Amino acid sequence: MTARRKSFPFPFLVLFFLLALLPSIASRAETPEVTPLKVTFVDVGHGDCVWIRTPFDGIRGNGIYEGYNIIIDGGPSSQRIQDIMPTLGLGWGSEIEWMFNSHAHADHYRGLIGMLEMYRVKNVVDPGYLPSSSVYGSFCWRALIEPDSNFYFPAVGEATIPGTRTLGEDYPVRLDWGDELEVEILYGSSDVLDTTVNDSSLIIRLEYNDVSFLFTGDAEGKNRPDSFGFHDPDNPIRVERILLDTYVTGEENRLASTILKIAHHGSETSSTNPFIEAVGAREGIIQAGHRHGLPNASVIRRFEEQGTRIWRTDRSPPGCFVNDTIVVTTDGSTYEIGYVNPSAEEAAELARARREATRRDAEPEPEGY
Repeated sequence: MTARRKSFPFPFLVLFFLLALLPSIASRAETPEVTPLKVTFVDVGHGDCVWIRTPFDGIRGNGIYEGYNIIIDGGPSSQRIQDIMPTLGLGWGSEIEWMFNSHAHADHYRGLIGMLEMYRVKNVVDPGYLPSSSVYGSFCWRALIEPDSNFYFPAVGEATIPGTRTLGEDYPVRLDWGDELEVEILYGSSDVLDTTVNDSSLIIRLEYNDVSFLFTGDAEGKNRPDSFGFHDPDNPIRVERILLDTYVTGEENRLASTILKIAHHGSETSSTNPFIEAVGAREGIIQAGHRHGLPNASVIRRFEEQGTRIWRTDRSPPGCFVNDTIVVTTDGSTYEIGYVNPSAEEAAELARARREATRRDAEPEPEGY
């Protein structure tokens, strides 16, 4: 007598496989896709503006991957910033979690006035220097009255203006942009002179696993060659000296970063050789706009000799109105970097075509037409 093989009905087999797949389906549903960290170095002409969009997992308020919008500086013009930011993806009415003014110079804070009109800003941070400029006073007043917002002025120390706050007693100060990120303000100062406002600049370091950024405002490290005092690029002074002495000690180097926002638009008063070597950046971003002879050729040479690749928002020739904004995206392991618009050669050709079209339009019509 032969044994008969027991068979299972087809519906039962389908149910069995569906039950087996449920754990993996549920796991995928519980692990939403996370967007990359995106850092946009905005072409605002001669000035600084950085928009940071932190990673987002689609879940609000869980303390990780929160999708915050962060702004560091706003460039020299509210009109320009209001024109360009929506085209980059930051629409009117968006929420800004943190807005930083690196220091009290117009090519950094003027555009922030326009942003305070455009966006809902939850926290504004300033190093706290009190200049005599009425326009800067307008920025401070607008930040102070921003609804449901905190104005940290100065960033650290003691708040002396009613309605302002501080982040702590001294630097460094840690910031919460989500548990996946390490963020610190390393330096800032309200104790400077009218002639050294650049040295009040907030210095911010952002780290996402293996990829890190250092934002330096206009902080300086040497004097000009034709001025009194030290101007040796191998012997830093001022802010760069403070940063090196404070954060590069023994085997610890808290300045080391993958991507550096090169200070002071590439001025030769910044970026001394020891500072460049300590940061060790693979990529260097210069935000400039064909003014004051910046960036300085000696600075570019110093970075290239250390192996840093240079990106710049003045890549297109003067008069060529092509956006040279630079975008970095990273998952914390690898990163991609590039310009949002065509190559410099293509940009120059576009400018030539526009000039030619303008010339033709201006020519008088031939007789008989």
